[in-house]
This record gives sequence, structure tokens and C-alpha cells, in this order.
Amino acid sequence: MAATPSNPPRDATTRVTFDPDTDTDWAALRTLGHRMLDDLIDAQQALPHTPVWRPLPPAKRPLFQKDGPEHGVGAAAAYELFRTHILPYGLGNWHPRFFGWVQGNGTPLAMLADMLASGMNPHMGGFNHAPAMVERQVIAWFAEWFGMEGASGLFVTGGTMANVHALACARVTIAHLRGHDVRSEGVQSWPGEQAQAPLVFYGSRETHGWAQKAAEWLGLGVRAFRQVPVRPDFTMQHELLKDMIAADRAAGLMPFCVIGTAGTVNTGATDDLNALADLCANEALWFHVDGAFGALAALSPLVREQVAGMERADSLAFDLHKWGSMPFECACVLVRDAAAHHAAFHNSASYLTPSDRGPTAGGMYFNERGLDLTRGFKALKVWMQLQADGVDKLGRIIAQNVHQVRALVSQIDAHPELERLAPAPLNIVCFRYRPIIHGSASLSSDRLDALNRELLSRLQERGIAMPSSTIVDGQFAIRVAHVNHRSTIDDMTALVGDIVELGREVHGAQTAAP
Repeated sequence: MAATPSNPPRDATTRVTFDPDTDTDWAALRTLGHRMLDDLIDAQQALPHTPVWRPLPPAKRPLFQKDGPEHGVGAAAAYELFRTHILPYGLGNWHPRFFGWVQGNGTPLAMLADMLASGMNPHMGGFNHAPAMVERQVIAWFAEWFGMEGASGLFVTGGTMANVHALACARVTIAHLRGHDVRSEGVQSWPGEQAQAPLVFYGSRETHGWAQKAAEWLGLGVRAFRQVPVRPDFTMQHELLKDMIAADRAAGLMPFCVIGTAGTVNTGATDDLNALADLCANEALWFHVDGAFGALAALSPLVREQVAGMERADSLAFDLHKWGSMPFECACVLVRDAAAHHAAFHNSASYLTPSDRGPTAGGMYFNERGLDLTRGFKALKVWMQLQADGVDKLGRIIAQNVHQVRALVSQIDAHPELERLAPAPLNIVCFRYRPIIHGSASLSSDRLDALNRELLSRLQERGIAMPSSTIVDGQFAIRVAHVNHRSTIDDMTALVGDIVELGREVHGAQTAAP
């Protein structure tokens, strides 16, 4: 590309760097950095008094449609674009009245820890350095707290990747016991070879969508995921599972794993994990627990018994950016058999050969226990928050959320215009607005769905609160998934009042429409 007058060609020996060029430039960056930090802390302090969500105004959208910049505008101007066009228009999951999906809020200290991690910028494939020791230490802490002392583990991006890593480990381990070397032979039969029995695994119909993705990514095909019916409380009918396994074996399939869920994504239901552990032990199958958010219930005496049996899992996936309140991305997988974990992922390359001393002593520990070689320093924010506050405080926040959900359930059940659509055993409530209608037939299911869809849209678009939605037994439900450390009982009471008010508003408009 030809040089322009504003960017004259440099001599090949001229130093170019992304660091400031002079002491004055360094001082300016320091001042800008302090301003960034102040702006973020100011924004967090102001959260209770701001809308949960607001759309990006049309006048600001052209910024995101421009071509990539050939020449920069400078750090201060770039930050001003962030401050005016990005910071006010996030999804809102740091707000006290955000109850959507299962998204954590982040914490001020963890935010600062992420800055420290980015500043150090360590490569977390392994190596002999303190950041790797931090990650292994945090994994050991959670393995102990979850009753899986000595387990191997890995920090990954999210629950999907944590679960997929566990299922991959199960596939390799159980298939190997059956004489099938998945790592070298794959799951395909080549010409002239004896066909291998197709691998299949099991979970309830309420299992999160990661299971389907995993079946596709691991080359098993969606049909390899065998879905078990659920009870009215949305827990797995594990009594049917043994017959399903027997039928599949008789058909020439190779069962290898059963997934139990600690806190289903739709309703927060937890399967009978002890019963599943017993079955897996009897059937010589791998027992995996998807505890994306529910696993953390084990840290609170109030709800610990709801995930009893989780400690018997062969592998466990959980997200600390959900009920652990950490900033994204921060999930973890634990594998009880450390040797099996290593055997499922280890590889060798001359450029990664460990030495007996120096920075490569110990080798690429994490690379040999997961898919990624290049990994960021996700564990520092967890380590720092726990060092500052201890796991006891996290357990108390979990209990606080459960008490707040129980208060919300009581208000919903007591209100004649609200209807709960599922049990709320942990921290998820599914319900809807149902108007009182005198002297006429009640609203049809389709009209109730339409009313509640519109109600939820207005609640979100006006920035009042941010629940999400789901479908429960074919009915549209407003879904509160509560992992918010900033919420209060008053927020729950306000949510009920706002939903009833909007429900009446929408129903009135629909009734008045010709």
C-alpha cells in the first residue's frame, strides 16, 4: 500500500512498537488507564439507578459499519468511542435486576484481576511459571470442595467446552476398555476393517444443548445421544435407563457414558445423581455430571443435599462465570482419574519437549489435558477473589440467591394473576402472567403465550428488568435464573409488581384492539 503524507515511509532500521514512545506518552497512557478504571467503577456504582438494558441508538450504529481503519486515531480517541458507543449498551448482565439465561455479573475485584492477567499475558499451555501453579491450585481447591480430591482439571471457555472435554475423555477411556482405540482408529471403520460398534451416551430430555453439539463435534452423530424421558419435576426417569442401555447393547451399540444434570437449564431440576452413580458402577459406564451452575450449590449448606451424589462422578463440568460471579470466560472440567484425563489428550511434538530444568520443566501440562495449546490466564480472577473473600462468602451468596428465589416463588404463588409453570427447586423460576377474566372463557394457550411474549419484550426494552424465557410443557414461560450477587429482596418484589402492571397493560391493549 502506498505511503500517505500523514504516514511517511520509515527507514527499515526505525523501531516500531505498540508501547508509548516517550516518557510523556507513558504518562498520558497512565492517565488514560486511571480514567478507564474510574469510569468502570463509576458505572458499577451507578447500576441500581440505570436501565438494565438499552438499545444502541440508530445514530451510533454507523461506527460499526465503517471499514477497518488504515491509520489510527490515538488511544484517547479510541477509548472515547468505547465510552460513548459501547459501555452504555451492553446486555446488562452486571445489573441487579438482570435475571436472564444463567449469566453471572462479574465482580469489581475480578475485573481488576483480569487486567492483571492481561498485563502479564502468560501462555497457559503449561510451562514452569507461577500462573500455571495458580491454575493447578484453584483446580485442586474445587476438586476438594466438590469431593473429588486428586482430580485432574482444566479451565476452559464455558460449560459447553467443559462438558465436551469430559465426554471426549469418557469416549476414549470406555472405548479403550472395550478394545477400541478411538484416538488412533477414530469412530469410523475403514475399508477392509471390522466395523466397530457405534458409541452411544445418555442424558435426560432436559440436558443442555451441548450434548447435541458434542455428538456432532466428536463424530458420533446426533443419534448417538439417547434422550431419557423425564418426570413431572423434570428430573430423569432413571428407572428407564437400564432398559435403554440393555436394548442398545442388544442392538449392537456400545454405551459409554451417562450424563446427570445438577441444575437443568430450563427449570433448575437435579437428577438423582446417586442413583445414576450406582447404575454407572453396575454397568461399567462413565458417569458425567453437567453442573454448569448447579454444582456450586455444593458450596452452600442450605442446598448442598440437592446435588448429593455429584462427588461420585467420573467427571464434572461447572461454570464460575455463572453462580460463581466471575467475568466471562471462566469454566472448568474436573476428571477424577487423572491418568485417564492425560491419556485422552496427551500428544508429543519436538517444539514442546519438556526439559529437566528451566521454563519448560514439567512440559505443556494443560495442553496435554485439553484441546487448546494457547490458553489465557482464566484462573487468576478466581484465585484472587477467593483469596480476598474465601469460599464461605461465595456459599453465603448462593444461599442468599436461593432465599430470594423462595421469596419470589411465594409472591408468585400468592398472586391471583401469576401462574408458576414448573417447580423451583434451586434458583430458576418459570411462570407467566394470567389475567383474571370475569364472565367469559379464559384465554387460549396461544393468546396467553402472545400476551406473555409481549409483556417480556416491554419489560426488557424499557430497561426495567431482564428475565429471559423458555418453553415449559409447550407453554411460553418468563424465566428468572437467579445467580445475581447484586440483587435484593426488593428487586424481587419490584419484578412481581412490574410484571403484573405490564401484564394488565398488554391485556388491556389486546382486549381493546378490534
